[in-house]
Amino acid sequence: MAAASSSVSRVRRAAAARAALDRVRGHSTLAGAPRAQAPATQTAAGRSALSQDTKVRWWRHATLVCFVALVLLGQVVALRFDWFSEAPALAHEAAPSSEPALGGCHDESALNGAAVASDCPGEVPIMAFSLATPRLPAAQPEPDAPVLQRPLEVPDAFLSYHVLTANQTLGAVAQHYDLPLETLIWANYLDYGDALMVGQTLRIPRAPGLSHRVAPGETLGQLAERFSVAPEAIATYPPNGLGDDLRLHVGSELFVPNGTRPWPAEWLEIKGGLEGLARWGPEPAGVILANQTNLRNGPSTEHVRVLQLDAGRQLALRARHKDWLLVAFGTTRAWVRQDLLEINPAEVAALPESNDFPPPPPRWVWPARGAITSGFGPRWGGFHDGIDIANRAWTPIVAARSGRVSEAGWCRGYGYCVKIMHGGGVMTTYGHLITRPIVSVGDQVEAGQLIGHMGSTFDRAGGGFSTGVHLHFSIKINGRAVDPLRFLP
Repeated sequence: MAAASSSVSRVRRAAAARAALDRVRGHSTLAGAPRAQAPATQTAAGRSALSQDTKVRWWRHATLVCFVALVLLGQVVALRFDWFSEAPALAHEAAPSSEPALGGCHDESALNGAAVASDCPGEVPIMAFSLATPRLPAAQPEPDAPVLQRPLEVPDAFLSYHVLTANQTLGAVAQHYDLPLETLIWANYLDYGDALMVGQTLRIPRAPGLSHRVAPGETLGQLAERFSVAPEAIATYPPNGLGDDLRLHVGSELFVPNGTRPWPAEWLEIKGGLEGLARWGPEPAGVILANQTNLRNGPSTEHVRVLQLDAGRQLALRARHKDWLLVAFGTTRAWVRQDLLEINPAEVAALPESNDFPPPPPRWVWPARGAITSGFGPRWGGFHDGIDIANRAWTPIVAARSGRVSEAGWCRGYGYCVKIMHGGGVMTTYGHLITRPIVSVGDQVEAGQLIGHMGSTFDRAGGGFSTGVHLHFSIKINGRAVDPLRFLP
């Protein structure tokens, strides 16, 4: 039974093989139809042809599989390249879109390679596979590292410094640094009256504007209004170094970006306007050596003081007279002693001589030596219109200022006295002389000239009184008594 079953199985396999061979050869037969026995040579040829055809088919399939694999590999590489190109944008994308990933009713779970059921009518479940590389989480930006490891240095308000040379003008300096002429002048306080000197250093600001040194009582708002800028322009300019409280410190210097200030009209006219300022350059000049240096209207200490300046101010030299120099400061022309300035002797020697100055004004001197025993003002229920100078009898009395004698002899209230008119409504009185004065009415006297001697005479009938040897000295201007100590040296 087993042998018969095995025989039948072999027959069936042989029949199947012959049927397959016939299909390859193109001779189809009905399943189970009897076939004639082929010769042995014919069977060997068929087997050879079958083997050759199978090899061709195998190579064709292999070639197709390789081509498909290459295409898929290229798509994968392209998708990876696109992902890296779009990574910055993906890192900033918002939440994933709620739109279906497959353009229909399918959600994005289909992209993970799982079979998903379709919620859309008429559609069947699909299997989707993602060929793109999964998106990585957006890269978090690293915290910025500090740029500097030490405190930031605040830059100075000035970009550089320029040393003036001979024959160099302010206009040329401003043009060289591409700076407005006004800024060059304001930043160096050149509109304050000082002269320009060879070797003087000029500050070159980083930006247009002006310099200002804070005075007592000034506020940020006041300065902003004065210089026509917003307060923030001053407060936020780093070189000014203002704190959060915006407090100004007296004496500190501020730079006001884009600030302006009016020109001193008379000074600008003397300089020849803006064109004249552009031509302005170094000139012979001297530097004041000490504070409170007096400038006078003539070359002597008897001339009137017209200006007082402190050390460091620069005066333009104009002329000389003996040991005095005629100088210019701003709009003022005045005289100052040579020994009060730091000067170049060669420049002084080259100055012209000048006698163009007014005579000295009347000089005041003390009318007598002694002690002041009574001052000017209220006294004993009345008013004392002068001062009393006490000393020994016959102490010399001199004219306090040059003038003409208007009264000499016995005077009402004073006893023996002298009255001198000095011009301009000024009159001096000398009372209680010991004897008749040595000058007469109409005499011209000079300051310091002897006119009498100290005593204690008085005119009781005229309301005068004296308690001892002294000089009563008074000054009246247009009939009104003034304190003599205001005029005596």
